[in-house]
Amino acid sequence: MIEPAEGPAPGPTSNEMAAHRTALADARSHLANERTHLAYLRTALSMMSFGITINRFAIYLLQGKDAEKLLEHENFPMRDAANVGLGMVIIGMVLLLWSLLRYRKTYKQIVEQRFEPSSTSVSLLTLAVVAMGAVSAIWLLLS
Repeated sequence: MIEPAEGPAPGPTSNEMAAHRTALADARSHLANERTHLAYLRTALSMMSFGITINRFAIYLLQGKDAEKLLEHENFPMRDAANVGLGMVIIGMVLLLWSLLRYRKTYKQIVEQRFEPSSTSVSLLTLAVVAMGAVSAIWLLLS
């Protein structure tokens, strides 16, 4: 008599496969959260670097040999550029702190499986950038 062939080796159950897919989805969510944080970090570092550059360049121009002549003009733009650079550094630091708080809040929500996107923070950040652009445009027009 011929022995029946053994069936294929048992594989993972559907519950095990679902748990594995859920773990992979959680990992993707955490990695996306980290990428978002790193994008904020790069933006903040760029703002701070550019602010330092503006500040130092303005001070360099004001210390030049022709600085007295330039400072006599009331509309000389470099007089306030050092403060603009300092402001950019401060805004970059605030953005770093905000990004860290946002990252930690999102991390906790992912772990608790109750993520709630924050449209308020996105709106506030966008409005802040628009306001900075408007102030910069007015400053450029007046100088």
